[in-house]
Amino acid sequence: MAPIIILKEPPALDPAWLAHERTANLLAPKPITTDPTERQRIYSETCKARNTSLLSNQDKALNDGIFIQDSFIKALEENHSIPIRCYSSNSPHDPESKAAQNTIIYYHGGGLTVGDLDSEDLSCRRISKTLQCTVYSIAYRLMPQHSADDALADALTAFRHISQTPQLTNGKLVLVGSSSGGQLAAQVSQFARRGNGESGESTCRVDGVLLRCPVTCDAANLPARFRDAHVSMDVAFHTSLLSAPALTVENRTVEKLPLEEEGLRGLPRHWVQVCTNDVYYSDGVCYVEALREQGVDVRVDMVVGWPHTFWLKAPRLERAVEAERDMVEGLRWLLEG
Repeated sequence: MAPIIILKEPPALDPAWLAHERTANLLAPKPITTDPTERQRIYSETCKARNTSLLSNQDKALNDGIFIQDSFIKALEENHSIPIRCYSSNSPHDPESKAAQNTIIYYHGGGLTVGDLDSEDLSCRRISKTLQCTVYSIAYRLMPQHSADDALADALTAFRHISQTPQLTNGKLVLVGSSSGGQLAAQVSQFARRGNGESGESTCRVDGVLLRCPVTCDAANLPARFRDAHVSMDVAFHTSLLSAPALTVENRTVEKLPLEEEGLRGLPRHWVQVCTNDVYYSDGVCYVEALREQGVDVRVDMVVGWPHTFWLKAPRLERAVEAERDMVEGLRWLLEG
């Protein structure tokens, strides 16, 4: 594996992050909420409040020039629908809205336990407005009320539905996932590469995959060839944002996790963003190496000295703004390939 991306220990945290930790009091003991519904509610309200604040100041430009519409996709299970949010540069009532257009499917993070359509709303707005494409954000079912396999089933159902939209006749399709959403995006891309879903129906091609601090494996059951390189679960990589893996042997999917899939040849080009001070750093770089081993074109954006998906928790910091901008440029590279 390329020594430039294998870290036996993390670098020092960036001074700007350390200052933010003190200002935001992130090192103080966190309140323990055992009720999962309450934890999900608090996370959702926190995200909404942060979005409202940013849209009135730093990101006020994201209020205009984007048409946003919430709807549902009917799932295979009875009495279950998947909430989705569509961001488009064209009004749904505009005759040109059905024209061929590049499409992004975005899976939010949150350890498969929290998160909804508001979690990464600003990232979706930024992508749609900057790249003039259609973005679909997916709100999959969450643990522990549901299983990790339920979340994956929703991710696949949404993919199959969106991949049949008329806009994709000539446009490109890219999957984006953040943290645990990166796990889902990678798994969906692998299903698509096989050519058929579980039901046997054909799936649309995927033209690119963008992963941000992705979860790719169950560290207790690593493929043998990555055991020496996968070191970031060590306590040295713990931070105030993340000090334990969200994915464990008890809550993983029955389906193979991204790093467990041996046949990666034929996957589309990937752009992967990793943070060096992150328990999931090794998940990202080991998956990058697995892709490269099988001839997949991959670019890596290494954010040195910063913790897991920090741009969501501290979006006003200069490095967070830069990370978002780099993500959009990574998408541009995928769409132009």
